[in-house]
Amino acid sequence: MNKIQISDIKTFMSKLLIKEDFDNFLLKEATITTYNTFTIDGRIKEAFYSSDELESMPQKTFSQWTTIKPYCYNIIKGKKLPVSFKIVLKMNDEVTLNLLKESGAPLNIADVEGLYLTIKYENNSLDCISATSLYTFTMDKTLENYFDKSIEKHLLALS
Repeated sequence: MNKIQISDIKTFMSKLLIKEDFDNFLLKEATITTYNTFTIDGRIKEAFYSSDELESMPQKTFSQWTTIKPYCYNIIKGKKLPVSFKIVLKMNDEVTLNLLKESGAPLNIADVEGLYLTIKYENNSLDCISATSLYTFTMDKTLENYFDKSIEKHLLALS
């Protein structure tokens, strides 16, 4: 787990909500507080889709960030800053598998529940927190450390 404070909030928010810098992620959940509190559950509701639509979806558990970000943008945009928000993004399966291989961690993809990035804004401060969730217990932190460094590198490249 690694926490990085973002100093250039305006540039970061543009890359999060308008540009494609975070489009490899899925949305687990979002809570945005402006004049109301808006909560988005990123879990896909399969009953909404036809079997053909479901079959063509690359990911069937969580919505892709690129699909949900316009809604988040519409809630956040305006002359006033939001009171707070928390957006929990999950790395997609393909990138997770690549990171697992690159890290050399002694784990299988079935051991990895998810690689997460939590973006939290409150009191004019924006923090990004990376986290690794496994289905199995291990003392080995290879994947966690590799993911933390990958996210830090990604965030530094944005500034």
